Parts: sequence; C-alpha cells; structure tokens
Amino acid sequence: MIATRRFAALALALAAAAAAGESWTVASGEVRVRCRLTVGGSFDAVTPEISGSLLLDDAGGPRVSGQLRVRLDSLDTGMELRNAHLRETYLEVDRGEEFREAVLTAVELGEPFPPGARDHETGFAGLLSLHGMERWVEGEARLVRRDGRVRVEAGFPLSLGEFAIPPPRYLGVGVRDEIRITVTFDAAIAPSPPGATP
Repeated sequence: MIATRRFAALALALAAAAAAGESWTVASGEVRVRCRLTVGGSFDAVTPEISGSLLLDDAGGPRVSGQLRVRLDSLDTGMELRNAHLRETYLEVDRGEEFREAVLTAVELGEPFPPGARDHETGFAGLLSLHGMERWVEGEARLVRRDGRVRVEAGFPLSLGEFAIPPPRYLGVGVRDEIRITVTFDAAIAPSPPGATP
C-alpha cells in the first residue's frame, strides 16, 4: 500500500521529463515506503519490482498516458514475520491482482520539462489504484536527463485510511496512518510510433 503511493509520485515525475512523441520505459528502480511508528522510530518496506511506460500526449500538454506498476507482494521490511503481516494481513495480496499491485495512471504534470533542460523539478498528480480502491495522489519529483535516459526521484505522502488499509499493529506497537513513499528509477527514452499507447 505504501509502495503504491510512492509509485504514483514516480509516474508523475517520469511524465514530466518526457517530450511530446517520446515513450519512457522503466528499466530499473526502487520503491521505498517509510513507516513511522506510534512509539517513535520507523522502518522501511522496499521493493525493486517497478515496471511500466508513459507517453506524453501529442499536444505536449500536462496529461500523460500509460501506467506505472509496483508489485506489493515483493515488499521487504527486513523481517520475515513483519513481511508476512504486511503483505497478507494489511495489503491482502492474496485477494487478487488489484491487491497484489499498485498502479499509477492519469498522470498530470505541474510544469513540463523545459526544452534543452537536463535537470528539472516539478509537482505532479496521478490516480493511484491500491488495495482495490482508487485515489488521487500528489507529490514532487526531480528528473535528470542524460544520454537517452532519464532518472526520476519522486516522493509523496499517503494515508492508509484513504485506501481502507488499517495501520499495521503488533504487540502494542503500530504504524502511523500517513506513510512516506519514495520512488527512484531509470527509464529508457524511445520515439513513439504513430498511434502508440503504452
């Protein structure tokens, strides 16, 4: 669930970097969910299972087609028992694909990537599908373009309650409702064939 929210931010960032007529395909990356505990301290849930592609509309506007996906059943907190509780009890990944993945679509950029720029920061918004529900998320992203690739670093806050996910609790210690999602990935740039849809 946490990964899904961060993922949404990432998709928006990717869209911002793209130029009209270009397709961006995720090559590698990482989603990190920071969970703050009710008694102080925190732990991270991490996964490298990010995939997807985005296509900027032909008019060069703020809306981006395509999607970004994160496998929630691969989130790793560094503790086997905590992993089982997170995936099975709270994210309920066994209920089906819409629970096993977080998907970001309908991305809209705050500011398009300036022509000729290599380093750009922008806000973004996108529709996040998580835990069988859809909610809009917003965040900030930094995009660095180099040699036919773009590196995206994005982050956004997410409320577990908005996706009907009860904050995890174990032995009297719980996770706060708001988690922080950070997405980092590298994407390959390619010209999009006419009529292509990621």
